[in-house]
Amino acid sequence: MASTSPDALRRPDAVTLITVYLLLLVVIPSRLTVAPLGAAGSPAQLVGLLALGWWIFYEVQRTTQDPPGARPVRVMYIATACAFFASYVVAMSRPIDGTESSSADLGMVATAAWGGVLLLTNDGVASWDRLYVLLRRLSLAGGAIALLGIVQFATGEALVDKISVPGLRANVDLTGIALRNGFNRPAGTALHPIEFGAAISMILPVALTMALNDRDRGAIRRWFPVVAIGFASGLSISRSALIASLVALVLLGVSWNPMRRLVGGLVVLVFGGAMFLTVPGLLGSLLGLFTGLGDDSSAQSRSGSYDIAGEFIARSPVFGRGLFTFLPRYRILDNQYLGLMIDVGILGLACFLGLIVAGMWCARAVRIHADDARTREIGQSLLAGIAGGACGFALFDGFSFPMAAGLFFLFLGLAGATWRLARTGPSS
Repeated sequence: MASTSPDALRRPDAVTLITVYLLLLVVIPSRLTVAPLGAAGSPAQLVGLLALGWWIFYEVQRTTQDPPGARPVRVMYIATACAFFASYVVAMSRPIDGTESSSADLGMVATAAWGGVLLLTNDGVASWDRLYVLLRRLSLAGGAIALLGIVQFATGEALVDKISVPGLRANVDLTGIALRNGFNRPAGTALHPIEFGAAISMILPVALTMALNDRDRGAIRRWFPVVAIGFASGLSISRSALIASLVALVLLGVSWNPMRRLVGGLVVLVFGGAMFLTVPGLLGSLLGLFTGLGDDSSAQSRSGSYDIAGEFIARSPVFGRGLFTFLPRYRILDNQYLGLMIDVGILGLACFLGLIVAGMWCARAVRIHADDARTREIGQSLLAGIAGGACGFALFDGFSFPMAAGLFFLFLGLAGATWRLARTGPSS
């Protein structure tokens, strides 16, 4: 791993700003925003816009050129942003009511903020040392919100309603802890238990990889996030969280040697057994999420959305009707890809899928080409996190939830950063 001087590590840089973004995203409850700005004023989103400004300034004043093929994630994000903007132009060119117009404006602000985080992470992480620092912080952040979720599950108290930040107000009412099959469903600082489960599931493979490889830290600091996230994923009682976690762990496990896979499988069995013994009835509730799909209202909502979605898609199949203009009062789709087909059309959805593929390709390329085992496993963990998040988006409206969407674009930026660093120098 390339060495970095202590002074360089202490100097504020892109990793510093991304860390601030991460902390605001997971520590400040998602429902709190800067009062005059409304839904556009979440502290994390404002930092994302600042990150975009920093990245633009850097691009304008730099004199060096990128080697060919060095920034696939950046290229695909720019294509996605252009497609989303084209759908915005289409939205503003048709008769549109005030609510849809405001939502379309919010969609452009969100796209810019997500892009700021992705681009600054992709291009601004200066070394492997700084990348590992950011991954440690990401793991700890995931462990912290998972621990909060465990406390919420145990106490039945939201707790976040006691958080008050000067200058911020609640943009969404807090309805308390949700219930499912008699169990409290924790949401951490997220808007909903589904978002909470999806967010920590994305972080799980990174936390596990850092626990296995980051031997410079003590065992408690390394393994606390893994244990907390693993426990909280089950307590979220969410299909999307369970599927995302399973996809992430399978993709991570296939890169392990046979002995580690065997040990890992045994640990999962023991851990799962301990959790189900500690929380009687939890196993039946989790199994019921999949065996009782025919009677589940959310599953029926998804299957019943296709005809309605088809009518909207047919009106503007290429560019869509504008990001965020298919309002929740029209229909809760619980499928972000279907929502994008309506909002940004075939072009926007294709570009976004291309962005996901670019992120996964970069992470996989690091896995194949990196020159040391730890870096190869980091690449695989980012691939697993992106794949888990992408699967989750098929099961809920991910763009409507700031924590899940913000983390997903951060993961894409991290994948791009690892590929760039792998191309420019050795990791150890």
